[in-house]
Amino acid sequence: MLATGVACILGSFLIGIQTAGDVQPVSLIQAGGIPYAGDVDGSGTVDMIDVLVILDIAQGYESATSDQLRADPIEDGQLTVDDAISVLSRLSIQ
Repeated sequence: MLATGVACILGSFLIGIQTAGDVQPVSLIQAGGIPYAGDVDGSGTVDMIDVLVILDIAQGYESATSDQLRADPIEDGQLTVDDAISVLSRLSIQ
């Protein structure tokens, strides 16, 4: 019984060593990383398109996705006109 247990452990260890080299790192974008605050279109930058998308959602023309809600600039869990104003004010400073 002890020999079988040792053989299983050694076999698992050897298989793990052989497959460990096959592991590729995953970048943050591939893993569905946290979006930038205000980047509701997922482009990687905050721009006027984001403002328009926020306004469409705020007016009820579109429904917000979970990714869009995570990019909420005010971080209150909803996309409103106040979020669009917040993004516009940040864009005007840049």
